[in-house]
Amino acid sequence: MISSLPKVAGGGKMEKALLRVVDGGWRGGFMDLEFLYNPETVTVEKASEFKEHQTQGSDSGEKEWTHGVSRSLKVASVYFDTYETKENVRVRYVDKIERLVHYDEGLHRPPRVVFVWGQFMAENDPYNSCKWYVKKVNIQYVMFLNDGTPVRAKVDFELIEATTIGDHQMHRGKQSPDHAKVYTVQRGDTLQNIAWREYDDPAEWRRIAEVNAIDDPMALEPGTRLLVPPILK
Repeated sequence: MISSLPKVAGGGKMEKALLRVVDGGWRGGFMDLEFLYNPETVTVEKASEFKEHQTQGSDSGEKEWTHGVSRSLKVASVYFDTYETKENVRVRYVDKIERLVHYDEGLHRPPRVVFVWGQFMAENDPYNSCKWYVKKVNIQYVMFLNDGTPVRAKVDFELIEATTIGDHQMHRGKQSPDHAKVYTVQRGDTLQNIAWREYDDPAEWRRIAEVNAIDDPMALEPGTRLLVPPILK
């Protein structure tokens, strides 16, 4: 018999998985969705697309690679429970979860998230460097009070990679300073640390401020795309 709980080896504190909303100014009502119970399984899918050219006299044509397909992430069987407090689990959790797949008028798209779970999907791990859209949520209500109030829900999340071209460039490593690039502001960023990361010189922050018409260098919104200009020789 296969246990319904995720396999955990070793001791120490149990790390909680969470979805972190990374778009500054999103009006959805929360920035982190911490799971009460960790998921049973996490499935990562990455694929490539090929065009097949027919080959005379062969049962299988020659394959020509055309493009890669964005990664998808399926986080299965996450339970949200309000039985002890007798709250409506839909109002307490599910309404917020569903807003992750809704169009946001301020962003002109749904919010982007990162999936974080201890050392498996750490925020500073290049493997988990991309951001995601919540493409689909499947909610199954599995416990009710006598009056019909739902108090337990099992949720399956389906996420799709939402990394921009600028993000890809950043996570491939620093570009040569004689080529312009696009940088997406992360939570906690300042112009000084961006300049240090891109130019190895925090004093170059004014160069970034000028080209992006930034009046207040301390007021950077996560998710903002900045042009990082080259250092002309």
